[in-house]
Order: sequence, then C-alpha cells, then structure tokens
Amino acid sequence: MTRPKKAVPPALQPGRRPSSPGFLLLLALMWIGSGVVALVALHASWRLVPGIVFVGIGLLFLRGAAATVVRRSEPRP
Repeated sequence: MTRPKKAVPPALQPGRRPSSPGFLLLLALMWIGSGVVALVALHASWRLVPGIVFVGIGLLFLRGAAATVVRRSEPRP
C-alpha cells in the first residue's frame, strides 16, 4: 500500500527581501550630495579623494535602486 504523494510547494528564495528602491535612492542622493559638498567645501589639496569616493558610493546605491526596480518589474513565473 502506497501513500499518495503530497504536493510540494515551490522552493522559496532564501535570504531577506531587497531594500526598497526609495530608500536606496535616498541613500544615493545623500552620498552624492556629500561628495559635492566635499568637492566644494574642503580646501585641502586632497579634497578630490573624499569627493570622488563619496560620489562613487552614491552611484553604487543608485545602481542598487535601479536593479531593485528592474527586478520588481520583471514578470514572475
């Protein structure tokens, strides 16, 4: 005598949910704004270093926000 097979639910994606695009956009704008302030307000000769780093971090957050928007707009199987 065999038991009937139970329907196996589809595997869920492990890990936590992605951050909201609005929050990532806010972080990106804050980092880019900090980079602009560092480029304009600092008077040392090395002001380019923190300015470029801050803007680069902001661009990474901006890329993350865009990826989240694209991922959420894709149709789910």
